[in-house]
Amino acid sequence: MNPSGDPAAADPTTVSRRRLRIGVVTNGLAITGGVERCVLEDTRDLVAAGHHVAVWHRDSPAGRADDGRGPFDSLRVPLVRADDYRFGIRTALRDALRFARQGLRLRRARLDVLWLNRPEFLPFGRVASIVSGVPLAVHLHHAPNYRRLAPIAGGRTRYFAVSQAMAEAWTAVGVPADRITLVSNGVDTHAFPPPTASDTQAARGDLGIDDGTPVVLYYGRLTRAKGVVAVLEAWRTVLTTAAARQPVTVPAAGPVTRSAPLLVLAGALPTEDADEVRRAVAALPADSVLVVPERDDVVPLLHAADMVVAPSLEPEGFGRVVVEAMSAGRPVVAAASGGTGEILSDEWARFTVDPTDAEALAACVLSTLDEAAIGPELGARCRAWVRDRYDRAQHVDALLGALDDVAR
Repeated sequence: MNPSGDPAAADPTTVSRRRLRIGVVTNGLAITGGVERCVLEDTRDLVAAGHHVAVWHRDSPAGRADDGRGPFDSLRVPLVRADDYRFGIRTALRDALRFARQGLRLRRARLDVLWLNRPEFLPFGRVASIVSGVPLAVHLHHAPNYRRLAPIAGGRTRYFAVSQAMAEAWTAVGVPADRITLVSNGVDTHAFPPPTASDTQAARGDLGIDDGTPVVLYYGRLTRAKGVVAVLEAWRTVLTTAAARQPVTVPAAGPVTRSAPLLVLAGALPTEDADEVRRAVAALPADSVLVVPERDDVVPLLHAADMVVAPSLEPEGFGRVVVEAMSAGRPVVAAASGGTGEILSDEWARFTVDPTDAEALAACVLSTLDEAAIGPELGARCRAWVRDRYDRAQHVDALLGALDDVAR
């Protein structure tokens, strides 16, 4: 039974209009970020709904040719290696010819929809769509890569925005508003459950964290753009303020265990940001930050934490970390801009902040830790918010309907 209580929403096949032949166009297959994860999950749901799906992809420049193939092979999805999707003004004619050749390959595939999951490759998608005669759907996962799109934004092209913020951002650079459909992302709330007391104890034990330590978790790419440096700059204020608030007792009362907050960082550290992040960590008191390797299964990390922080400096298209954490019953402090600010609306707006204001970020983290400690019902409200608005079944229903509309 799906959390919304609607049996039809639990089974994607019950909401599909007709079987489609869908060409999914993406970059690499390996999961290096939210877009790649969305492509895999959506492909899995489309196959489950009975659609024929083929995935057109490029090899990851930093990986091996077969990186990321396994999950798609298990779905028995045809994988087609594509040429370069990039477009340049100086190489426009050569690029257009290359795109046209790929359009001819797509024409032979007899597709109903060409679904482009990397909006930065819109020039490729438009040329390929025209040559193949296949209507184009462009998924707006992130902020625009272009300042002026009106000349190439038309045709039979439709756009799926993961948030209202992204719909507005792409409209501002020339995408017609009436061609954009809101297809909000969603999370499988069953895959991100709230922990039991024993779950939390086990997760903390694996990380070497004691039960009394307040834990703040950041997970994702460890880059300045994603806000990890902003968190580290605010962390000294968090530690100083938390220490000043510790109770003072007379000796007769016995020793008092003072447990300072711990910041856990989990994710990949790109080379271009590595030195800056390492310096920021080294500048903080020893043992106040725990850095753990990147991992696919983040649920134990969520179970070990009291709260999550996601203060991206660049507006997020959606905010997957926010809905994952809240599904697991963990409150989130996130940027007030973009998709994260959109998710954290109404009563949750108090958890949003300007990530460039270190004092405000530190204050928001501390108040959230306080609320999580004294209000155990907060976690249940977090999960209910995601279940009611961002459940996976709702996303799948919207996506299937949008693709069917494009095919018509």
